Amino acid sequence: MIKMSLLENGTDSFKSAYDIMEKLPQLQEGLAHNLKDAVLALNHGIEILLKLILKEKEEYLIFSDIGKYMNAKEKMIEQGKDNVLDVAHLNTVTIHEAINRIKYLCNYPMPDELIISIKYLSKIRNQFMHYEINLSEEEMLELLVKLKVVYQLSVEFFKKYINSLEAAIDFSRYELTVEDYMDELGAIYGEMQYEEMRLERSFEEE
Repeated sequence: MIKMSLLENGTDSFKSAYDIMEKLPQLQEGLAHNLKDAVLALNHGIEILLKLILKEKEEYLIFSDIGKYMNAKEKMIEQGKDNVLDVAHLNTVTIHEAINRIKYLCNYPMPDELIISIKYLSKIRNQFMHYEINLSEEEMLELLVKLKVVYQLSVEFFKKYINSLEAAIDFSRYELTVEDYMDELGAIYGEMQYEEMRLERSFEEE
């Protein structure tokens, strides 16, 4: 039997991402698949912990269609079940929907730097998941540093709203200099701005 709470699920992925990022600089082979695993694990951990924050505020906030959730909740009570997912197929919110609900329905401020970093991570994750990716060794090392920035920003945010976070992931922190941190954050922000401008131009051309 396997039973994982949102906290256990999310922090397990965080710890996995951290462990992979720690060993990557020492690897001579297998860099590509380990970097991919780090991206997927970190993205998953962030998404799950965002949903945990929503659930602790109100459970219905983690489901994309609140009307369907209410119908499922009614059936759950009638059937004496403990979980709405036992009586209906419900879609949970995407990572970007979770961010908006945390900001505007929970009224929890999220730093712009964190949101930009999550968007960057999601873009890389989507390339790994749905298309192809081509990185030089230098670009792979650059991506690793950026992943560490995303990790650090995420932990700083989550520990404000998840009391047991540090114990759950055996909290570890990357030591980046302020200069390195700002340089990488600026690079992430620049890439996301470029991507948004490119998408806007493509829509205008259509």
